[in-house]
Amino acid sequence: MDKRVYRLDLLRAFAIFSVFLAHTVLSYGAPAHLAPLQFGGTGVDLFFVLSGWLIGSQLFAEQQKYGDIQVVRFWIRRWMRTLPAYYAVLIFTLLQLSLTKDGFTIPLSYFVFLQNYQTDLPFFAVSWSLSVEEQFYLCIAPIVVFLVRLVKHVRTLILTILLLMPLVFRSLGWYETDIETHVRWDCCLMGILMAQVYFDFPGLWKKIARFACPLAILASIIYCSFYLARWGLGNYWLEADKLALAFLFASWLIWATDKANKRFWGYAFIAYISTRSYSIYLLHPEALALARRFFPDIPFVIYFFLAAIISCLAAEVLFRLIEQPVMQMRSRFNFSCSRSQLKKQSQKVEQRSIPHG
Repeated sequence: MDKRVYRLDLLRAFAIFSVFLAHTVLSYGAPAHLAPLQFGGTGVDLFFVLSGWLIGSQLFAEQQKYGDIQVVRFWIRRWMRTLPAYYAVLIFTLLQLSLTKDGFTIPLSYFVFLQNYQTDLPFFAVSWSLSVEEQFYLCIAPIVVFLVRLVKHVRTLILTILLLMPLVFRSLGWYETDIETHVRWDCCLMGILMAQVYFDFPGLWKKIARFACPLAILASIIYCSFYLARWGLGNYWLEADKLALAFLFASWLIWATDKANKRFWGYAFIAYISTRSYSIYLLHPEALALARRFFPDIPFVIYFFLAAIISCLAAEVLFRLIEQPVMQMRSRFNFSCSRSQLKKQSQKVEQRSIPHG
């Protein structure tokens, strides 16, 4: 049975498309008539919501099924999913800079995911979001282990407080840049909170899901209005706060996880983009740099598609050579396979040890 949730793939594809579009406009020089499209950078926040939902669902499902959560196993599986491709691109970038820049020094912060607390990212700028996610992985699993010991209403209260904390930090000005983790966890925590409600309050989730479609439509209208405001069609409209985006994307998430999980026309293309979105995200700045160098004066639409083709080709190489093989490797080792796989392997060993006569 196909376990993919088709609408979640659609959201992932939309997220990487939005980010790519925003960065393409910036690479093209951000002309006034295109500059508002840079709002598509909020696709990163959509990725945060989806990531929070994914890991939250995994953690709460594990607790529900096995009665506990193996934090180290969770970390290992996440690291095998995210680190190999990241370090491959990082090392390639460092080698390139070492050969082309005089006096270049390798900053250690990039190797331990602390570069988002630098006031300026000298290279590999998109890696700030990966720092946010990796720091989130380290913190959220122990937090969930603590929360599952409490009654479910207290869990919801604590997660809600954590959700509001980045807004408090931003309001008080307790940050140097807005890519620092403690002021960018809104959307990650929203995903976790949604997963907790899904598992702890299934009745409430079903009631909310009845309005999934109108909620998603309303959220889409509000989201599009932020684009329009940047073209001067609604100057009264405030800039979208990260917490506001978290609620909008949560509405999309409810719609995406609705029981109607049916394939739709064009899904094969959406699935391709979705499954390679991480590799595309890592490599698209290099593709844009190449497009800017060799095709600086072509029309934007052609510029966009050329950069997209280069990004997809490079991402396909990274996906097939590193990302996919390492993900498949997780199931080969006891320390990195899922607990359901580990249970099946244990049952097979037990069956083999039973004498037959």
